[in-house]
Order: sequence, then structure tokens, then C-alpha cells
Amino acid sequence: MRVAQRMRQNAMNEAELRANAQTILSTIHQSRPKTTTSAYGPKQEEFDQFCQRKQYSDGATVTEEKLLLFLVDEVAGRPLKVRSRKAAADTPQDETRLAWRSVRTYVTAIADLYRTQKALGMNTHPSPREDNVREYLKSLQRRDAQRDKENYADKGRDTLLDGYSESEFERVCHELWVHSGTSTECHFRTLVDLLFGHYLLTRGGDRRAAEISDLFTFEFAGEGSTRCMPLIFTTRAGKQNQHGRLETAGAYRNRNPLICILGGLSFYLLCRWDLGSEPFPDFSRRSAWYDIRLIKGNGTDRTAAFSYNSQRDWVVKAFAYAGVTSQKKTHVGRSSGARTAELKGISEDQIRRAGRWNQEQMVGCYLNSLPRKFMRTMAGHPPQIGCFEIRRAGVTPPEVLLSMIWPELDRWRGRFGPGTEQENDLAAMGSTNLLFYLREVVLQDSVILMKKYPGSPVWNHPVFRHPAYAPFAQQLSDFILEEERPSQLAVLIQAMPVLADYLQSVDARNEARTSQLRTELTEQLRATEERLAVAQSSLFSSGFNLQLAAATPTPATTAAVAVDAVGQVGPGDGSRSVSTQSSIIDSRATSPRAADTIIVKPEPPPQYQMCRAVKTVEALWSEWTDGLRGGPAVADLDSRWGSRWRAGRQNELQWYSLRLEVIREIRKVAKAHRCSEEAAMHMVNLQQQQTGCSLDLFCKQLRANRKAQIGRSKR
Repeated sequence: MRVAQRMRQNAMNEAELRANAQTILSTIHQSRPKTTTSAYGPKQEEFDQFCQRKQYSDGATVTEEKLLLFLVDEVAGRPLKVRSRKAAADTPQDETRLAWRSVRTYVTAIADLYRTQKALGMNTHPSPREDNVREYLKSLQRRDAQRDKENYADKGRDTLLDGYSESEFERVCHELWVHSGTSTECHFRTLVDLLFGHYLLTRGGDRRAAEISDLFTFEFAGEGSTRCMPLIFTTRAGKQNQHGRLETAGAYRNRNPLICILGGLSFYLLCRWDLGSEPFPDFSRRSAWYDIRLIKGNGTDRTAAFSYNSQRDWVVKAFAYAGVTSQKKTHVGRSSGARTAELKGISEDQIRRAGRWNQEQMVGCYLNSLPRKFMRTMAGHPPQIGCFEIRRAGVTPPEVLLSMIWPELDRWRGRFGPGTEQENDLAAMGSTNLLFYLREVVLQDSVILMKKYPGSPVWNHPVFRHPAYAPFAQQLSDFILEEERPSQLAVLIQAMPVLADYLQSVDARNEARTSQLRTELTEQLRATEERLAVAQSSLFSSGFNLQLAAATPTPATTAAVAVDAVGQVGPGDGSRSVSTQSSIIDSRATSPRAADTIIVKPEPPPQYQMCRAVKTVEALWSEWTDGLRGGPAVADLDSRWGSRWRAGRQNELQWYSLRLEVIREIRKVAKAHRCSEEAAMHMVNLQQQQTGCSLDLFCKQLRANRKAQIGRSKR
């Protein structure tokens, strides 16, 4: 009875485990991306039909031997069903073969079928992807390489020649503007598609899946004289991102409006929401605007995805306009954009972060992953921070013109934010901020682009015929025509790396010279010591004795040296020795200070007053280290006299004490950055210029900061 009950319980457990495994497996398959399901399904069906034709006793159970035979008979050796675009035109259809990468996709699909059978308890065989399958794929790879060589395949494919150069990319954008007279929205859609691929290094699938809610902006402070509002793009899905990991990309406003990603996006949205029939987004509910596509399909549904074929066809058309040849189409921006960045001198690390290639945990979890140098350089700006300048952004459009672009946007001004009377919706706040900024971009870029492309239908918008537009355009044109020169701060920031290299070379030369002088001085001291040793030896051998006699302490500094000649008593020399000794004693008796005494009077310290006309850190450093107009250096006075040279003068003490804060800051910066004090001085001098305050106020700020740090350390 107990045995039967145990068997029944075991059967129930087995059934429960099998049912749970089937449920989990079904959940896994349902959560798969559609592209994975569509790629695996037909290949697994082919394998099942192959097993049915062979009439295996175990049916379609996956084994390594079956997989190898299936690959040889049904996959690797058969002609292509549809001629590939990469196949040579003179190759007959029956002589074409699947490339080894395509064969590898069959292996992946059948291995997935094996895992399914394993989970259901239907397959107890080892994994089919063992050594034989891997080696067979390698043999196919060698076969394809040899076949390409025999068929004289184009060696320029996948090289720097395959894609577009920076000038060709600009020509593509130019042709899209030229041909925007017909299908205006479609041409601007392709313009945005190419700009996003080039500057954000996105895949074609990522751009087709992008939505308006994935875009936002905020101000990057300290980037330069022009307000910097980059375009930020976020995504949580993609080819290499199947688990909702947040990925971020960004682009700055370009110096050239023709190839500016923010400009292209602003004109595309202008066509959709003001010149087209699509309504402006409703930000009151997330469900009302989250699903709106960034790149809209050909239909009226603004949530429908842009199809791959339409995307590819329009890219081919754009390249045909400009005469650009590329094997890649929708993926060309990711590859050519990365190559363009490399040719501009951007580091591999910056390119890797921009393209989201193998991001480390620190970048993915804690950093914003925005490579600033990549973004600056790709937009035509110097790579250093503080040099962002857009000439056409120097004139702000009047409010009457701004309100004519997407008029519905004004109702959302100040609606979202952290305030008590605002709605806490970060995505809506970021997206509306972006649209407010794109209003300015449309008007500022239009002044330049309208002159280049006067026939574009985008100029039919009422804002360009408003009476206030002509004065604004004239003012901006005059401002642009003025001699464009970078600000002094931008020039200084760009010169800092060169200056730092020069200072390092100077330091290296000084260190080498110091080492040489130290060696020479050591040799001279050694030679002097040897001469003194020889002289002392000769003196002792001649019967002389050196004695240092200390003088009586007096207010004056004294030094007394007495030299006694003591005769050596020997045979026949007694009278001579006594006479010599007695003469010395007699001389001492007649003159109690017979020993040579040198009296040195102390030299009074100089009465130096620091220059009151010094206004900059650089001038103060010159007075401190070298002296001004032939005067002494303050550092030399401190080294020789300490505080005595300024003692008794309260004004000088206060002046010195306050300026000493700058010297302390310079030495602190030099220690922190491991650079020379000269280089640190230039950094502190730049800090004073950026604050815009006087030297006296700057010294007081440094003193206050130092005291605050001391207070925090005590707590």
C-alpha cells in the first residue's frame, strides 16, 4: 500500500515538474523579440522536415550527427533562394552558396531547438555545438575566403572606402534639402535618420524603434560662451540590449546648420506638426504621447513603426542623389560615423562610449555615458571644455516668432518640474524643454538655410512671413557677417595643452641642468676636500697645530683664530725650540688680544614695500619669484630675512599676508595636479579671470575657502 502511494506521489511530482517546465518555456518564447522568433522558426521547420524525410526513429530529436548532416545536405551546399546583393553579377544562380555566417544562424536555431527539447525532458543527448560543428564552421569560413579570392571580390568592401567621408555626408544632406520640394516630410525624415546614425552611432533598428519620449535636453554649464543644450537620446531596447538596460547617447549643436542634428530634427517636426496633418502631442497623459514614433512610417498612424524596406529605400535614394556608394545602407551611419571620429583624432575610449560598445559596469550604472570630447569634435567644436560657440545663436528670436512655432507648446510652459504646483514628470519636462529650444533652432538656422534653399516648401510656414521675421533675419545676418573670432577664454583654453607641454619641457630641461650642476658642484667639493687634506697633512708634518679660539661673547659677532707653533724638542734643537716658544709667549704677554679677531656687524634688513599696482596672479607671481623692475624677489627676502624685512609695518604685514593666500593656492594646485608651480600659476590665473574679481577680492575668497576647509576637517 505504501509503495503504491509513493509511486503515485512520484508520478504526480513528475507531472507537476514537466508542466512547470513547459509553462516556463512558453513564457521564455513569448518574451523573445519578434526578430528572434522570425529568424529561428523557419530554420527549425526545415530541420523538422529533413528529419521526416530521413524517417529517423527518434524523430526530430537534435543530435550533433543529425545537425552536421543537415548542414551539409540542406544548408551549406544548396544555392541561394534569392540572389544576394553582395553576390557577383556574373555568378550564375545555381553556383551561389550561403556564406558561413548564414550557416552559423542555422546552427544557432537548431541549438535553440535542442535546449527546448532538453527542458521538456525529450532529449538526453549532449549539446550539438561541440568541436565538430565549430570546426566545420571554420572550414566554411576558409572556403568563403578562398572563393572571394578566386572570384576577385571587391577588396574595398568594409574598408574606409565603403561608406561616406565627411564631405560626402554633407553633400547627402545638401541633396536632401535640394530635393525637398516634393515629399518634403519624407526627405526630412531621411535627413533625421542619417543624422541620428552619424552623430549618435545608432543602428537602423534603434532609429526605427525610437519614440519622441526618448528625447530630452538640459543645459551643459561651462561649455562655452554660447548656451549648450545638447540632444540626449535614451533607449532601453536594441540588438545588443534585450533586457531593458538604459543606454544614452548625445549630440551637440553643429557649427554648420546643414549637418546639425538639432536643426534637422526641428525642421522635420515642423513639417509634421505645423505643415502636415499630424496633431501636436498631448503631454497630459503618458499614454497619449509616449508611443509617438520619432521616425514616423508612411501611413497616418504616428505610432506605427517605420519599416526596414522603406528606410533602406530612402537611404539608397539619398545616396543616389549625392553619388555616394556604400555596401551598408541603414547601418552606414554607425560605421562611417565612428571612422569619421577616428580621423578627427578622437580616442578609442570616447568612440567606444559613444557607440555603446562593451560598456563597463561603471559607465552603465554610474556615469551618464556621454563622451563630451566626441560630442564636441563631431559637432565641429574644439575638444576642450569652454570652447562651445555658435555664431548664429548670438541673436535670440523675438517671442512673437517663437510662439508661432507649435503654438500648442505654450500651454505646457512651466507645467512640469519639482515645484509644489508642478507635475513631477521627468520625461515630459525634458521633452518639452527640448521643443522650446528647437523653436529657437528653427528660426536661427532658417536665416542661413533659406538663402541656400529658397525653393523648399518649409518656408511656407507663416512664421517666415511675419513682419517681425525680416528684422530678426537682418540682425542675425549682420551679426554673422561680423568678423568671427573666438573669445579670449576659448583661445586660452585651447592653448593650455600646448602651454602645459611647453612648461613640462622647460621643467625637464631645468631638471637636467640642475642635475648637471649638482654633479659639477659635487666634483668641485671633492677636489677642494682633497686639496685641504693635503694642506693639513703638510702642516702637521711641518710641526704646526691649528687651534680655534672662541672669542668672548659680545653684542657683535666675533671670531678669533690663534695659531701656535710648538717646536719639537729633539737633539741639538733645544735652544731653537725654546727661543721660538718664548717669543710667542712674550708676544702674548705684551698683547692679550694677539690672536687675530674679526668683528662682523649685523646687516640691517632692507625696507621693501610690495607693489600696489599688481592686479593679476601672474604679476604677483613674477614679483614673488623674480622681482619687479630690478627689485628683490619676495621669496628671496623671506629666505634671507624671514619676517624681519616687513616687521613693524602693519600695512605691509597685512598686504603680504593676503597675497600669501595666492602663493599657497598655487603650491596646492601644483601638488594636486603633479605639475610645476609655473603651470599651476597659469591655472590659478585662469581661475581669477573666470571669476572676474579683483586680486584683492580673489585673495579674500581663497582665505575664506581655506578657513572653511580647516573648519570642516576639525569637525
